[in-house]
Amino acid sequence: MPQARTQSADAPASVRLSGGNAPDFSRTWKRHLCVIWTAQFLSAIGFSFGLPFISYLMQEDMGISDKAELAYWVAAFSAACPLTMMFFSPVWGALGDRYGRRKMLLRSYVGGAVAIGLISVAQTPLQLVALRVIQGAFCGTMSASQALISTQTPREHTGFALGALNSAMFSGTIAGAFAGGYVAEYAGYRLAFVVSALCMVMAFVAVFFFSREYYTPQGNASGVRGMIRALRPDASQIALNLPILLIMCLVMFSRSFDNSFVPLFVQDLHGGIDGASRITGALSGLCGLAGVVSGFLLGYLADHYPPGRLAVISALLTAAFMFSISFVWGLAALFVLRFAMIFMSSGIDPAMQIWLAKKTDERSRGQMFGWASAMRCLGLGLAPVAGGPIAANLGIRFIFAGGSLFFLLTALLVWLTMRHYREI
Repeated sequence: MPQARTQSADAPASVRLSGGNAPDFSRTWKRHLCVIWTAQFLSAIGFSFGLPFISYLMQEDMGISDKAELAYWVAAFSAACPLTMMFFSPVWGALGDRYGRRKMLLRSYVGGAVAIGLISVAQTPLQLVALRVIQGAFCGTMSASQALISTQTPREHTGFALGALNSAMFSGTIAGAFAGGYVAEYAGYRLAFVVSALCMVMAFVAVFFFSREYYTPQGNASGVRGMIRALRPDASQIALNLPILLIMCLVMFSRSFDNSFVPLFVQDLHGGIDGASRITGALSGLCGLAGVVSGFLLGYLADHYPPGRLAVISALLTAAFMFSISFVWGLAALFVLRFAMIFMSSGIDPAMQIWLAKKTDERSRGQMFGWASAMRCLGLGLAPVAGGPIAANLGIRFIFAGGSLFFLLTALLVWLTMRHYREI
């Protein structure tokens, strides 16, 4: 048990809320980060083990052969979870501020395990979309883990810690997509979703037994009135952080604009569906490696250099790489450019998270990270909705060309936000 000490009045809110008996986070934050990192790594494996191959499941098991119909169902499936999560994330974030962020993280793992596990027995595309709605309502592991880590980590290490969480998601994607591709190819797509659910269960176990939150709920947390007060949005904090929240929405929209259609692009370049899941899994794994390196490196740099400048450079280079993919006619070039694109785009998120942490009182950080998740989910949900008609009517290559324009817009908005928040 770490040595506790009495904190001064100017100590972080997460320490003051613990009644002055929280440990010295400078001694405990690394161990705690390792536990949450491991859990997020496992959850990322769960999300990437089966979900990237959903378009193949629709074709092989559900008989969706028309390309236009397939594109619309893929878009609906991809949009259902984030659009639902957009409404529920602020609710869970506010409840986390009042009842504890660790509880919200555990709840998200349970929701993910149930929803993804049931996908393994779904029989129609409509059932798949319905299960994604359930997943969006009860999941949301990233925002919950960000709120938890940001209040249990010394301020001077926040950028590294949040960047490390991003790397956990990407590194889990490496393992999940690579292994999931082989399982889907040789054992069936449905078994991949069973493994996904088991990974979420293991993440729950890791957090339940090996993590602890030093936190005392704000005021009287019992009763219906307490819950209603917890759900009341902090309008002043939302107004203060609105530019950052809007950028987060645009960043996720830009990053997700092509995600749903990359497996179909791989299928076209490969010349058929046989073996496409292995190639897609390998590509996802390589992109995960890019995210791992970028998360640690750019997260560390964001603690030592102006994060906004890193975000602007990242967005501009991402736009260039994404536009180049529209001219790709071979798998090798796709692998190289996709790696470079994901590496640079992963440098934008840590900057936005650091800005949000700096501008938000720690007593409201769970709620604000919930709103940030809602805005990210809005962008994530709108991306396939906007991209679906383009892919269906113009072709997948126009997805990459169009997406690059949104990264240019992201760079412009980050630069304007830097001028607005001169102190960061």
